[in-house]
Amino acid sequence: MNDSALTRFFGVVVRPQTWLGILFHVLAFPLGLFYFTFLVTGLSVGVGLVVVWVGIPILLVVAGAWWLFGAFERLQAQYLLGATVPQMPREWERVDGIWGKLRAHFGSGSTWMDLLYLFAKLVFGTISFTLLVVAASTVGWFLAIPFFAVFDVPIVNGTWVPPLWFGILAVPLGILTFFVSLHVLNGWSWICARWAEVMFRTGTAPAAGAQLVPAAGGPVPPQPPVAPVTPPLTAPQPPQPPVAPGTQSPPEPPQPGDALPDDETSLS
Repeated sequence: MNDSALTRFFGVVVRPQTWLGILFHVLAFPLGLFYFTFLVTGLSVGVGLVVVWVGIPILLVVAGAWWLFGAFERLQAQYLLGATVPQMPREWERVDGIWGKLRAHFGSGSTWMDLLYLFAKLVFGTISFTLLVVAASTVGWFLAIPFFAVFDVPIVNGTWVPPLWFGILAVPLGILTFFVSLHVLNGWSWICARWAEVMFRTGTAPAAGAQLVPAAGGPVPPQPPVAPVTPPLTAPQPPQPPVAPGTQSPPEPPQPGDALPDDETSLS
């Protein structure tokens, strides 16, 4: 393993994106559980009460809430995962009338992709929570073994006390496991970022002249090529007849609007 590989391996601990991704994973499970509970409860109650007209305002409140949740998730994907996602669409601003605004909002593909992303947040959050717990418990277990060895504390079935040599060996193993865990979490962050880009771009049709907002540290979206400006064409000039040496070139015929010579003026 050369110096560059070692730098990449151990330098993961000083990269801001590593800890931003960990923050995303810490929030993923509680947010996913909240989204799932709120949406399932709200949609079930709203659909069940539609027959008595009470469910319609409930469904509208739930729809507005999931729009806000989707906007919050786009911000997380952009600033915590480094994903490049478009801005939250506002389809209802392009039409007039309450019925037209409702049709524009619920007829947009991004509205339903956001809902699917919110439901899937619980699955992704469960995986994030599992990875965090396994990584933290494994690293903590290795680093705690020297204390059990020094103070003769049994750790297996209340009878086995780890020897001192095993406790000393467990320290570098715990440190190595810590760096490996950071790389594993970064890989999972990359998968979550690509998932967010796919879901938030699907069904989104940007307006004319709209541009995607690049994420912090992310690639800048390509701009459309600009057509080159061609100079205006001019009519070709007719070739002039050659003039013999020692002779004067014939005078050019007068053009309309030119001033007359003095002699012609006097004759007139």
